[in-house]
Amino acid sequence: MRYWLPWLLLLFAGCGVFELHPYEVRGGEQDVNARALEKLQRDRADGSFRFAVMGDIGVFLKEAKDAMKDVAQRDVDFVIQVGDLTEFSSAQEYGWVASLLDDAPVPSLAVIGNHDLLGTGRQLFLHHFGTPELVFDYGGSRFVLFDSNSREFDFPGDVPDLDRLRAELMAPPRGGHLFTFSHVPPWHADFDPSLKEPFEDLQAERNVAVSFHGHVHRFSSDAREGVRYFITDALELRNYLVVTVAGESVRIEQVFY
Repeated sequence: MRYWLPWLLLLFAGCGVFELHPYEVRGGEQDVNARALEKLQRDRADGSFRFAVMGDIGVFLKEAKDAMKDVAQRDVDFVIQVGDLTEFSSAQEYGWVASLLDDAPVPSLAVIGNHDLLGTGRQLFLHHFGTPELVFDYGGSRFVLFDSNSREFDFPGDVPDLDRLRAELMAPPRGGHLFTFSHVPPWHADFDPSLKEPFEDLQAERNVAVSFHGHVHRFSSDAREGVRYFITDALELRNYLVVTVAGESVRIEQVFY
């Protein structure tokens, strides 16, 4: 090797010509989910509000950017994205999507997806978004975000963590609705088959109103043991879900942009 080549590589790296460590955890927006919650106004005493649920982003960066522009016109209070923020879990991808959600026109939170766990993906998610397990109350309803990417952990028997979910899926403080969000739906092969039935039973037992998921890239809806399940399209198809809550009513519509 020519004696000057290592110095040239260091010079280029220092100038940002290329990225030597594509999975390095560093810089960028941090704790985006917590920052989104800080922006939320919690005084919706009448229990009426709207929120959006967006599907997989992956390589569909333009469509994701357009979705965030569109949501500003939809009169929603916040957005929850249901995982696969990235395609390869690279630091560059995480930095871009963290900026997108942090700068969104309404508070925007994210769930972790299987593509977000490649390499040092979990550490990058923790750095940019915080813990994948998150619970918050809004407008008298409760929102529970969790990790259901069982296959990425070789089906250990606690992904998703049903003990944790059992503690979190308590009745909302003002008698509103329970909403759950994760990436992999329970009937998919990437969800731990030993946990499918216990998970669905738990959601039914706790009267979950709607369970939202992504991963499949194609919209579908179903009802299991009285619980409504919705799968979002990937943002490639330029649509997402808008949920309108008004008292006991929960209306879900697919909106295109």
